[in-house]
Amino acid sequence: MAKKPTLPEETLTNILSRLPIKSLTRFESVSKPFSALINSPDFISAHLRRSSRHFSFFIRHFHNPSGSNFSFFLINNQPVDVEVPLLGSLIRFPKIVGSCNGLVCLDISSCYAMGFVLWNISRKQYSCLPSPRIDNSRGPFWMVSTGFGFDRQKNDYKVVRIVSFGCGKDESPVVMVEVFSWRTGCWRVIDGRVIEESIGSCVIHEGQNGVVVNGGLHWLGNSAGRSGNIQKFIVSFDLVTEEFRKIPTPDFSAGVCVRIMGYKGSLALAYYPARGVGVYAGYGRPGAADRIDLCVWEDNGGADDKVWTKLNTMQLNTFGYPVGVTNETGLIMRKLEGQFAQFFLCDPSNQSYRRLHICEAAFSCDIHSYVESLVPVSAGHDHQVIEGELSEV
Repeated sequence: MAKKPTLPEETLTNILSRLPIKSLTRFESVSKPFSALINSPDFISAHLRRSSRHFSFFIRHFHNPSGSNFSFFLINNQPVDVEVPLLGSLIRFPKIVGSCNGLVCLDISSCYAMGFVLWNISRKQYSCLPSPRIDNSRGPFWMVSTGFGFDRQKNDYKVVRIVSFGCGKDESPVVMVEVFSWRTGCWRVIDGRVIEESIGSCVIHEGQNGVVVNGGLHWLGNSAGRSGNIQKFIVSFDLVTEEFRKIPTPDFSAGVCVRIMGYKGSLALAYYPARGVGVYAGYGRPGAADRIDLCVWEDNGGADDKVWTKLNTMQLNTFGYPVGVTNETGLIMRKLEGQFAQFFLCDPSNQSYRRLHICEAAFSCDIHSYVESLVPVSAGHDHQVIEGELSEV
């Protein structure tokens, strides 16, 4: 019979929470008291607080135009090849919906985000989520967008699925939304009247992942319907209240790319010209060089009074193009050097940057931040938890 630990639990937690997942897994296998401690909610939170200070990059590469030839890597100091769950049964390449506190959400469906997996890479475990409730019984799908984030108030991880149904030429599209709760293990459809009152008939273009900033998911959207005056805005979803709202965006011309990001806890937008299209130099303003403009949504004297404030400008020829955001403070940049590409993590506040040792993909590179954690892929509800694989290259 395993002996009970003699040290106080607080001391054990302080010691063990400093260890990597690989070491903790060994302790789990040799001691039931250690296993109970390591899998307790308090210990998981304590370990996550420490590991969150040191994040890695979770990367998906495409090696052909269709995306059927792909690979996943974790990169910190040394690249680690990651074997994707259910790889043999996947119809198409998995899409990364989001990465949060050590859990990765994958869309493994062939289309329209109909199948999801929660995956803890460090613990080599994954769980297939129940099928979403919104299907095409009410009409053909037009576009589906998704997001994954954490509800701090309820200690809950949520998957958000926004479905736009096809409509006639002079009709506005119908938008439906459902949310999966990690705590309950169920999907819940949000009242359609609430959606109509908060964001109305809008389009969130398929392929977008919601960006988590300050407790909410955010997508770029625009108005849809009979009116020829298309308005652009940010669709924001509060992960605690599960309420939507629209946030206006600064005006920008055609050919300008926009990326949502977090900047020191605030919502921000990075504006930059479409890649390789010189006609959009300076966003159409004569004499201006190619650049990235960063705008922050910040207070303007009142709790509900916010405006977009231009923070600074970065030159494209120095930093390259944004390909991702991480840690709510940095932009991941891709810069071409002859026939090769280099990646950098850039801090817009002081324009400092450091080289990231990311291998170039022939066709696409999708980058997310990742931290080691003990967060389980299910919160105790009746889901099958399955072992995955992780191997170094």
